[in-house]
Amino acid sequence: MSTERRLDDDTARRILWSLPTGLYLLGSVGEVGRGPWNLMTTSLVNQVATSPRLIGLSIEADSVTAGLISSSGVAALSILDRGDKAVVRRFVKPVADAELGADGWAKLSGEEVRLLDGGGPPVHSRAGAWLGLEVRESLPLGSHVLLVAAPVTWGATEEFLAGRASERLFDVLRMEDTKMSYGG
Repeated sequence: MSTERRLDDDTARRILWSLPTGLYLLGSVGEVGRGPWNLMTTSLVNQVATSPRLIGLSIEADSVTAGLISSSGVAALSILDRGDKAVVRRFVKPVADAELGADGWAKLSGEEVRLLDGGGPPVHSRAGAWLGLEVRESLPLGSHVLLVAAPVTWGATEEFLAGRASERLFDVLRMEDTKMSYGG
């Protein structure tokens, strides 16, 4: 049986890193149709209300993504397969190069993305599902800002939607699938 003790930094990190979490890409844009665009690896995402449907996203307050979302009020969440762990590693730092293509497609850091609404936040081309989000609230939390956003558009592959949750063919990428750790 464990005993109650004051939490030290090392133990806090070990316990907090053990909390199960997904690993996603969060797309942002400074001004719809004009850019700049960014994709950021994120793990602090959860549904926070069912009526209305709201998603909570906690991101670093001084990140490029936080600044872009603050300007535009929109974002996009790309949900990836467990096999796509190399993709999220490309976006742990801000996008260095963007190539705009035709018909709402572009490349960010060499990865193909679709810009929602022809110039909005990017969604990764390999996403099994994605949500277009409108930010409703922003709460500063020291190192991070909590964004509360409503999903307003979506897309998903047939594979993602097939079957019930327990029998899905698509398995969502998780932090534990990588050697990455965040939090604590």
